[in-house]
Amino acid sequence: MIISVVNQKGGTGKTTVATNLAVTLSKKGNDVLLIDADPQQSALEWKADRPENLSAITVIGLPAPNLHQEMQHFKDKYSLIIIDGGGRVTATARAAVAVADFVLIPTLVSKPDVLSTQKFFKEVIEEAAAIKGSVSGAILLTMIKAGTIFNFSGQKQIESLGYPVLKSMVYHRIVYQEAISMGQSVTEYAPKSKASKEILKLTNELKEVLNAKKRF
Repeated sequence: MIISVVNQKGGTGKTTVATNLAVTLSKKGNDVLLIDADPQQSALEWKADRPENLSAITVIGLPAPNLHQEMQHFKDKYSLIIIDGGGRVTATARAAVAVADFVLIPTLVSKPDVLSTQKFFKEVIEEAAAIKGSVSGAILLTMIKAGTIFNFSGQKQIESLGYPVLKSMVYHRIVYQEAISMGQSVTEYAPKSKASKEILKLTNELKEVLNAKKRF
């Protein structure tokens, strides 16, 4: 199974989501490979900071031209591959979508992010679907600020696009930045935190959605 975490807009929490899922899904018995396909190499930096006493997570860097040709080799070796895809509509984003069994699209709820996500669907997702026949995936709302009218309005705009949206959300919490700077997931860094509960909820929902195979 290949899950690509990708969107064309920066700052949506792609690496935060990818690294946290890599840890939680690994702890659920999956043999996980995390591929950093983002030129910024944030996942590789996370791996370099990861304490040796924590569970080992295999992370490699792989540029866009190599994603497709190397994927079968990795699929034979790992039960689950998570790709931290690059921002913007680039060859990396297209390659990450093309090889994925499931595309997870982290999205903020601001109007620019809604428009950017809509553009991403038209220029990348629909293009890949035309080639592959269909693309499975869902939108994940991130950097949520609870209890604001702005937040509620943005959610409604995202839902109005007509694409699957996960019930789980990732809220704006400093503990996410603290954990990633230490090479950890929030479930390791602050296991009793609200962020940890969010990631565990996301992991469980994602497993359910993968079984149901929702399609765009």
